Amino acid sequence: MTAPFRPGLGALGLPAADLDAVLAGDLTADAVVLGLPFDAGVPGVPGQRHGPEIFRKLSPTHPWSVDENGALGAVLDPVTRGPVLSGRRVFDVGDLGSVPIDPRVGRGSYYKTLTRLSEQLAATGTLPILIGGDHSLSAPAATGAAAVYGPLRFMCFDAHCDFSARPMPDATDITHADFLGHLLQAGTISDAELYGVRTYLPADCGPLPDALRCAYSYSPGEEAADNRPTYLSVDLDVIEPAAFPATGHPEAGGYQLRELLAAVEHVCRTRRVVAVDIVEALQDDRENRATSATVSALVMTCLRALLEHPRERETTR
Repeated sequence: MTAPFRPGLGALGLPAADLDAVLAGDLTADAVVLGLPFDAGVPGVPGQRHGPEIFRKLSPTHPWSVDENGALGAVLDPVTRGPVLSGRRVFDVGDLGSVPIDPRVGRGSYYKTLTRLSEQLAATGTLPILIGGDHSLSAPAATGAAAVYGPLRFMCFDAHCDFSARPMPDATDITHADFLGHLLQAGTISDAELYGVRTYLPADCGPLPDALRCAYSYSPGEEAADNRPTYLSVDLDVIEPAAFPATGHPEAGGYQLRELLAAVEHVCRTRRVVAVDIVEALQDDRENRATSATVSALVMTCLRALLEHPRERETTR
């Protein structure tokens, strides 16, 4: 019988697999990496649809061994002297759609498909690492997860407060700049914490609800671990543009990558994270290699923090 995965053919040298095999239960996965090559939620500067493609083509290839069950091995961390993701089953399951997206696929259709897919992955207990794509994709992804886990805590690293109080009963009304309003109005998320915010909002976007908290700095000791299901979103414009210019709406004064990685690792270790997205990488031929390196570092940080420390995460369930 042919194994339902293909060693070494995914991003980061991970085994590639068919998403249907995971959803059908033919292949058990601890986590999957899924690309979302879609940027119809950006009214201004498109190009984020190339994010998954850039990540895959230029990500480092780690020399994993893969056993007959798809479990990883054979990679060591020289700093800790320990194995990396040993025994974990992590698969690259490709993209939801391809570049260029068929123009007949509207926003509503894509969001509906992503919502259903996110719900199916949550039902299997598989952790999705979603590579965008624009930030509006957080809305359908969170909606699908919430259908299984209940209202989510939304934690986000972002230069902007992507909120508007205007009525948004349907996800097709949202953009990458206001999707949080829809999630709060729909009750998909109970509250939202945004870190790295350093821009202003027009007054007509308000009033800001008490359930939305924005700050610049993330303080690791600020909050105790809790057991609420948490959706983690990383908008790459949170990074200082001198260090990461390949994003559509760069804002001066951002995080350094090492600072962001430490914050993301702490969230993953101390919260019950049920889904992750990394969004808003922009096509830029001069910066694609650095873009892929940055996304790769974030993906590996999330995977290791969430999968290598089950005892820490167990205390939050």
